[in-house]
Amino acid sequence: MNQPPKQSKFYMHPLDFPRTPDDGRRYQLYRAPSGLLCLLISDSAADTASCVVQFGVGSHDEPQHLPGLAHLLEHMLFMGSAAYPQAGSFPQLVGEWSGRFNASTAAERTRYHFSVSPAGLNACLAQLTDMLAAPLFSPEAVAAERQVIDAEFHTRLADDALHEQAALGQVFHPDHPLSRFSAGNRVSLQPEPPALAQALRQFHAAHYRAPNGCVLIHAPLPVEQLMLQADKLAERLPASAPTPRESTGPLFSPEHLPGLLRWQSRGQHEQWLLLFTLDNVHAPEDAKALRWLCEWLASPAPAGGLGWLRARGLAAQLRVSTQRYAGPQTLLRIELEPLIDASDYPALLDGFFGWLEALRTTPTQEWPQTARQQLADQAFADGPQGEPALRWLTALAERTLYEPAEQILESTGHWADLAESAWHKLLTQIQPTQLLLAQSQGDGAALLQQADWTDTRFAWSRLACQPDSHSADRLPTADWPIWTVTTPDTAHGVAIASLPGLRVVPVPQASTGQGRETTRIAWCWPSGTQDREQRERLIARWSIQLEPLSNWTNACGISLSWHEATDQISLELQGPQQMLWAAACAALAALTPQPDMTLQRLVEHRHARTEDQRRHALPAYRLLDELDVVLNPAPDHSAPTTEADPTVAQIAWLYPEGWQSQQSGALAASLQRLCPQLSQEFHWHPPKSQRLEEGTEIIQVDCQHADRAQILYCQANSDNISERAGWQLLQQLISASFFDQLRTRQQLGYWVVARYHEVAGTPGLMLLVQSPSHDHDQIEAAITAWMESEQARLAALPFAQIQQQGQRLADHLRTQSTSPAGQLELYWARGLGLPDASISEQCLALEQLSHELWQQTLQDWLGQPRRLHLFSQLV
Repeated sequence: MNQPPKQSKFYMHPLDFPRTPDDGRRYQLYRAPSGLLCLLISDSAADTASCVVQFGVGSHDEPQHLPGLAHLLEHMLFMGSAAYPQAGSFPQLVGEWSGRFNASTAAERTRYHFSVSPAGLNACLAQLTDMLAAPLFSPEAVAAERQVIDAEFHTRLADDALHEQAALGQVFHPDHPLSRFSAGNRVSLQPEPPALAQALRQFHAAHYRAPNGCVLIHAPLPVEQLMLQADKLAERLPASAPTPRESTGPLFSPEHLPGLLRWQSRGQHEQWLLLFTLDNVHAPEDAKALRWLCEWLASPAPAGGLGWLRARGLAAQLRVSTQRYAGPQTLLRIELEPLIDASDYPALLDGFFGWLEALRTTPTQEWPQTARQQLADQAFADGPQGEPALRWLTALAERTLYEPAEQILESTGHWADLAESAWHKLLTQIQPTQLLLAQSQGDGAALLQQADWTDTRFAWSRLACQPDSHSADRLPTADWPIWTVTTPDTAHGVAIASLPGLRVVPVPQASTGQGRETTRIAWCWPSGTQDREQRERLIARWSIQLEPLSNWTNACGISLSWHEATDQISLELQGPQQMLWAAACAALAALTPQPDMTLQRLVEHRHARTEDQRRHALPAYRLLDELDVVLNPAPDHSAPTTEADPTVAQIAWLYPEGWQSQQSGALAASLQRLCPQLSQEFHWHPPKSQRLEEGTEIIQVDCQHADRAQILYCQANSDNISERAGWQLLQQLISASFFDQLRTRQQLGYWVVARYHEVAGTPGLMLLVQSPSHDHDQIEAAITAWMESEQARLAALPFAQIQQQGQRLADHLRTQSTSPAGQLELYWARGLGLPDASISEQCLALEQLSHELWQQTLQDWLGQPRRLHLFSQLV
C-alpha cells in the first residue's frame, strides 16, 4: 500500500509508515527534493477533493514590534499573486467548484485549506501554489487588509477566548511569546503601508520555505495524479531551511505560582482553568502516561475526574487538553464549568486533588491496558470513521509537520505496558504549589488592573488555599471509565413489522463506505406539539446520559452526534461495522433510566448555559438564530417549558441492511420501551416553511455586542425542483461578488457572506454583514447598491456561461449524491419524504436550464422579492 508511485516528475525521498489503516485508502508520504513534506491520500469513496498546506510559523515568530504580522500575512496571500493579481479571485474560483476555503494563524503554525469538487482540485491548488510562492504585497492592498484585521480584532473583543488569552498573558513569563499580544490591529501594525509591505516580504521569505511546510491532499484520484500537483507546489517554494525556532523557556514566571487569576468575561457563565506546566513529557513512555491521565480526567464515569466532581456537585463539565511549545515544557489545561461560587474554589481544589490521590493509589497494572490497546489498534486499522475530511486532514497536518513518520498516522497512540516510573513522574508534577487557577467572572468592578490592547480587567493574587492532605482509597473498579461493552442479549427482541409507528430505512452495504456503517434514530413529534426549547432540553439530558460511553466509543472510532430540527431530534452513530450494533444497543440502554436530582441539575445548568451563550452571541449569530425562529414558528405554550416528551414521539430509524433480524429486533425492543407510540401507525410529515408575503419585513433583534449586523433573507416564490436548482445556481454566481465588493473593496467588516439558505424545502438566499466600523445606514446602502450592480452584471453575463456553471453545479451535486455519505442521505430523504430526495431531478433541471427559467429566478430575487431584513439592536 505504501510503494512509491511509478510516475514522478523528479526524485523524491519516500518515508515509510510502519503500518497503514486497512480502510481502502492509499497513503503515500515523501519528502520532495526542496524539503516539502507531502502526504497524499487516494480515497475512492471521497466526494470532494481537499488540500491542507501548513507552515511551521505563527505569531510566536513575528517581530515583537509588529504584533499581528503573521496574521496579516495570512490575509495578504488572498490579495493577489504574480499569476493571479486580482484580489479575492481565489474565493471566486473555489466557489465555482462548489467548495469552501479558510486559513488560520496560531502560535507556531499557519494553515491554508480548501475543499472542492474533485474536478476543481488542479485549478484551485495551482492558484494556492502561486499565492504561497509569489504574493504581491501591494501597499494599497496591505492598507486595506490591515483594516480587515482591525475589524476582526474589534469583533473578537466580544470573544471570551481573546480576553482569557490577554489575562493569562499577564502571568506567563515575560520572555515567553504567550505573554505577547498576537491578534493584531490597526495600532499594532502601525507602519506606513510601504514599510509594512516590506516587513511582510521579509517575514514571508524567511518562513514560507519548503523544509518548513507540508502539503496534504485527499481526493478520489490516483496517488500518481496527486503527486503531480504536490510536486508543483514543492518546486515553487525555496529549498533552504529557515532559522530554527529558539527554545521558549519556562511558561510561567515562578513568582506567579501558585496563583489565582481572575478576569472579566463577556458572558454570564463562569469558566475556570487549572493550568500546570509539565517538564519533558515528549518521550514515548511519558507521552503514554499523559494520554492515560487525560483519558481518566475527562471521563464522566464515577471514577473519572469529571464524574468525581459531578457527584460532589462541584463541576458540570471538564475538558482537558495539552499544548506543546518550542522548549521542554507542555501546558496541561483543564477547563471546568463550576457548579459552585467563585469564592468556594477551595472545595473544588479539595475534590480535584482528592481524586488525583485516589487515582495515584489505583494500581496501573490492574487497568485494562491490553484491552485499551486492542481498541486503539482496531480503530487504527479501520481508519477515520465519519470525520469530515478537512478536520481529519488538519489534524494530520499537525503531526506531519512535527512528528516522525512512524507517528503521523498513529492518532490513537500507544496504551499498553505503561511504565510505573513514567506514571508517577507525571503525577508528581501536578501539585497545588504548581497550579495557576484562572476564573472568569461577569462583574469586573473588583478587578483593578487592565491588560494592554484588549482592556481586559484582571487581578492576580497568591493562591493561599492548600487542599487537605488525602489518604484516599483506590478508585472502585466498578466505577472506572467504560473501556469494554458487553454484547447485548438478542433473545428478547421484537419483530419490526409489529411496530407500525417505527419507520425503518434499511441502507444497503454498498452505501456505507470503507468499513463504516451508520445508524440514525429520529424522534418525530406531530407538528406544533413540541418547541425548540423542549427538544433542546431533551437532547441535553440524553447527551449527558450518553457521556459515560465516551471512553469506549472514542477508543473504537465511533462518533455520536445529536441534531435538532423542527418537530424532530436525531441521534446518529457512525463507526466500524463490527462495533456499531453494540454501540447502538449501549446508547439506547443509557437513555432508558429516568433522571435523578443530580442529572436534573446538570441538565438545567447545560440549558442555562446554552441560553446565555445564545443571548451573548455575536450579532450575526443572533440574527441567524432569529431567522430560524421566524421561518420555523414554534407552538405557543403558556405552561412552563419542560423537555420534549419522548413517549408521545414516533421514530424513524436508518440502519444497515446487513444487520440480522435478531440484531434489529433487539434494538426495536429498546426503542419500544422508550416510545410506546410505536404501536400506532407512523403519521409524521416533514414540516412546512413559513411563507413570506411579497415585500420586505423589518425585524429588530436585541444584541449584547456593539457590532452592527444585518441579514437580508430572500425567499423563492415556490419550492418546486426548478426553483431549488435556480436559486442554488444563483448563490454560486453571486457569492464571490458579494464578498469581493463589500469586504475586500468597501471594507465593511470581517464577516461578509452570501449563502444558499433552504428551509423545509423552500429555497432562499441569505446576505449577511457584520461590521464594527459602519452604521446600519451604511451597511444597508452598500447591500442595496451591490444588488443593483449585481443585477446589471448578471444581465450582461452570456447565458452560455451561466449554463456552464449550472453544469458544473450539477456535476458536483451528482458526485455528492453518489458518494457513500450522499447515498445514505438519499435513502433517508426518500424514507421520510424529505425535499433532498429530489436531488437527481435538481441535477437534471440544472443541466436543462432554460433562459426563461433563469430570468424568472432573477425576477423572484430582485423584481418581486419576498424578504426579511433583520437588524441588530444594541441593548
